[in-house]
Amino acid sequence: MRSERWSSRTADLTLPERVAWVLGDDEGRPLSTLTEPAGLLVAAAMVELLLDASLLDAGTAYRRGPVEVTDPLLRWVGEGLVAHGGAKADLQHAVTGHRGAQMIRRTMDRLVERGLAAREPRRVFGYLTMPVFGSALRVHDVDALHHDRAAVRAVLEGEEEPDEAVAMLVVLLHHGRRVRELSPSDPTTAARRARAIADGRHVTLGVAQDIRRLVSPTVGAVLAALTATTVIGSDH
Repeated sequence: MRSERWSSRTADLTLPERVAWVLGDDEGRPLSTLTEPAGLLVAAAMVELLLDASLLDAGTAYRRGPVEVTDPLLRWVGEGLVAHGGAKADLQHAVTGHRGAQMIRRTMDRLVERGLAAREPRRVFGYLTMPVFGSALRVHDVDALHHDRAAVRAVLEGEEEPDEAVAMLVVLLHHGRRVRELSPSDPTTAARRARAIADGRHVTLGVAQDIRRLVSPTVGAVLAALTATTVIGSDH
């Protein structure tokens, strides 16, 4: 989703790429671990597909929308969601196991392809050098990362009102409990502000309607599916 607040290098990132990007820390350290953010990235892709009408919420299932998907990452997510009939009850398959790991890998690969991150081989057990996924990624354009993280912090700290693109990102960070990772000066105030935006405040009427109708329910459903699967798996 485009915004005039992003750096010129990152203006055309998709929403899942944007989530992964701003979660890189200010020192350019690893962007993610291997498995933990899968649900949040899938939710971000679904939000963009729904907002673009490339994916439709049909009550108990998701259906292909009338707008063609041109971005390869978003297309891969959309096809995966409807491949099994799109039933919301089967949402776990999109965020767990092999497919969840693929979501992270594909997102990070896109950042590397765009020249925003670079792979960095790491030593394992002190003698074997290999590209350990996730921990082997470093931010390549740290200035652009600082710019974009500052733009989101300005909204979280109440210095600026969010446009549509920043609002959607903040809602995702709120539901994914990632606000603190933007290093706001007052984490409590930032969390409160993010929650208010997720409730449809501090945004235009149209954006508020989209947040309440599409964004928050989608993110909540995806993360709930991931949590339920994790809890069930931990009992065995």
